[in-house]
Amino acid sequence: MTTHRTATPPRPGGDDCGAHLVGAATARCPLASHVFEMVMEPVDVHVAQARRTTATVLKQWSLPDAPAEDARLVVSELVSNAIIHGSGDVRLRLRHDDHELRIRVTDDSTAPARRRRASAAGLGGRGLHLVACLSLRWGVADGGRTTYAVIPTLTEAPPCHRTTQSSTDPTC
Repeated sequence: MTTHRTATPPRPGGDDCGAHLVGAATARCPLASHVFEMVMEPVDVHVAQARRTTATVLKQWSLPDAPAEDARLVVSELVSNAIIHGSGDVRLRLRHDDHELRIRVTDDSTAPARRRRASAAGLGGRGLHLVACLSLRWGVADGGRTTYAVIPTLTEAPPCHRTTQSSTDPTC
């Protein structure tokens, strides 16, 4: 079972307000950020569902194609990691404001996501490298339960060498 939740844009100086359960993203509103949340059981089929849902939400938010494609790939990799290496339900949160899209994927495991060195013949170990290359920054928060990435929503792609990993990101 998956649950979708969107929030109406936050009031100036306040938290997100007007949260309600819906099947799609909230309408575009000026001077506001957009928030979308989705909770999934840790089942492989939900990776594709998260990717499709992200594409739909970002289209409704009128994000340019290039950052939306990057975001779809980042969501796919982070949700896959949470399903494979995490525990409990997987929570996806998208938040767009200013010129950034913040992606947070949370599960119940306290083991933080970390980049691995992939072997030439290995099928795994490249996901977080892709996340790092596509993101302005990425990292782990909430005691290892959340992995986040920040995607610039302007059409310029961030250079891979600018990507940093930190233990907390208060802006997500």
